Amino acid sequence: MAEKILLDTSMLIDIFDKGGDTGILKSECYLSVVSVYEYIRYKHNAEEQKLLLEGAFETINFSNPIILMASEIFVKLKKAGKLINENDVYIAASAIANKLKLYTKDSDFKEIKKLFPEFRLAVM
Repeated sequence: MAEKILLDTSMLIDIFDKGGDTGILKSECYLSVVSVYEYIRYKHNAEEQKLLLEGAFETINFSNPIILMASEIFVKLKKAGKLINENDVYIAASAIANKLKLYTKDSDFKEIKKLFPEFRLAVM
């Protein structure tokens, strides 16, 4: 059975824009709605790109468990004096709430991993 993973925006950019390793796509891949937004926002054909992503991956939208987890992550980061990009908080919360391993090229997620041992993270 394939591993269930969440791809961060940095992985989408690496795979689709830079020709990075596509082997990871053999896993059961999900995207946060935040990653869809981040990926398409600078594309000249944003609507087409959005439809392609939604056709290729299951998109995880905001839910109460994700919102509550994002709040918890934010509070713990703030107490630790480690604020990171708000979108990364939402993406990490999506991974944790859905028990998915997050694949990313962004080392900022390591700050969340330090505070949440259950956060499964692969920084490539």
